[in-house]
Amino acid sequence: MKKFYRLPVNVSTIEKLDTELNKMYKNVVLIVLCGAGENMLRDSLKPSDILIKKMTEQLTSVCPSYPAAAETSCISGLYPNEHCRLGQTMFFKEFCRTVELSSNLDPYAEQPVSSANAADFILPYENIFGDIAGSIIGAVQPFSIAMPNVKIAENKSYHKVAEDPKRMFELIKKIAETDQNTFTYVQWNAPRDAAAKFGCKSDEVKKIIRDINDTVNGLSKSMTDTLIIVTSAYGMTDISSEIMLNLKYDLCDCLIMPPVFGGRAVDFYVRADCRTDFEKLFARDLSENFHLMSRGELIRREIFGCGKTNKRLYDFVGDYVAFAMGDKSLAFRALNQKHKAPEKAGSGGITSDEMCLPLCIIPTKQTSRWKRPFTENIAPMSFDTGA
Repeated sequence: MKKFYRLPVNVSTIEKLDTELNKMYKNVVLIVLCGAGENMLRDSLKPSDILIKKMTEQLTSVCPSYPAAAETSCISGLYPNEHCRLGQTMFFKEFCRTVELSSNLDPYAEQPVSSANAADFILPYENIFGDIAGSIIGAVQPFSIAMPNVKIAENKSYHKVAEDPKRMFELIKKIAETDQNTFTYVQWNAPRDAAAKFGCKSDEVKKIIRDINDTVNGLSKSMTDTLIIVTSAYGMTDISSEIMLNLKYDLCDCLIMPPVFGGRAVDFYVRADCRTDFEKLFARDLSENFHLMSRGELIRREIFGCGKTNKRLYDFVGDYVAFAMGDKSLAFRALNQKHKAPEKAGSGGITSDEMCLPLCIIPTKQTSRWKRPFTENIAPMSFDTGA
């Protein structure tokens, strides 16, 4: 996508997508189904459904495959080692506290860490909307669509809210009818929320996927001059059980502080005099379900990405990170924390369910080509601004 809009890109691109983009469609729509990996789509749809028929490539999620890391990468075009939003919880030395990125709460005190959002203040990033709007290829108006209560940085985009796929359909059609070149980014969190509550193979998840498939099918038949791209930021897998770390006393004695990131990619800060003991205890108790890597190995092998490493990465990655290989997750519960029922599905691990993502490229009939150049970026006056 960045290559098409003539933005700097430091990795190889997808040839099939480049070829289709270079046909210069007036409208480009990118739909990101959060939590819906390739396996979830295949389990929910028939071979004749459009999202299966048009699945042209298998992509790989960033690592860790958490919402915080993957969704930020989607909207910024940066690898996790560049933007440093790695897990669902992270330790910020500026506050000397663990922070849950989505809520800005200390998960142990259940209180806000700061008046401003800690992650936004310490780890700011630029989203792709501003770069696309100012691209040298010609004037493009970015739009963003998300479900209610989903936060998206709206920089230079017109942001709209859609409660269901029907409303998403209406908004995308209205955007395409404006007299300008457009780029529309849709972040759809419904598969993730339903999978966490009911499981990846539940009827609720399958219905959501089928509704999205029907929406995309309707768009492909009713629109022209539009390239529709459907993918996912990360996948999810069902979780059979949680392993309580705080009950493994010998292992916890090796730690400086409770682990962070989440349950399926777990970041450990280990006492310098206990690292050998920690490795032995981990191998004895957890190696069947988790793969342990040291910070040096993670950075040397570019597990978190191959872009220019942000110097703050060294603050947020502890001594070791363990990645789930099966259907279990790790949990740590402090004495003052109430019991919470574990989610039925999660992300962050390195299973195929979590890491293998679909790429569906769906072209529509072209009746006119890219409009350029524009003397100015025209505001969508004819676009319905109602929610």
